[in-house]
Amino acid sequence: MKKKQFSDSPERFRHSGRIGQPPKPGRKRAVNVTIDENILAEAKAQGINLSKVLEDELRERVKAAKIARWQEENRDALESFNRLIERAGIFGEEFRNW
Repeated sequence: MKKKQFSDSPERFRHSGRIGQPPKPGRKRAVNVTIDENILAEAKAQGINLSKVLEDELRERVKAAKIARWQEENRDALESFNRLIERAGIFGEEFRNW
């Protein structure tokens, strides 16, 4: 494992926000995917792992869809809470040093 260096991008040090063990990967399934032959050839020439790219992108899109659905389902509560904050302020705001 490469040691972290001060010259490394700060992105390398960013925490995922998850605490504890990462989720166990699910069982793998073979699927048929249709891809433009030109981009497929370029990806293969670059040594890009298509399965990993597809899986990573699907994981991000599923996560984004879940977040969007949760926000929509809870929109009324979030708006109500925001109105409360606008009206009453944030608890302990007077003790902040910034």
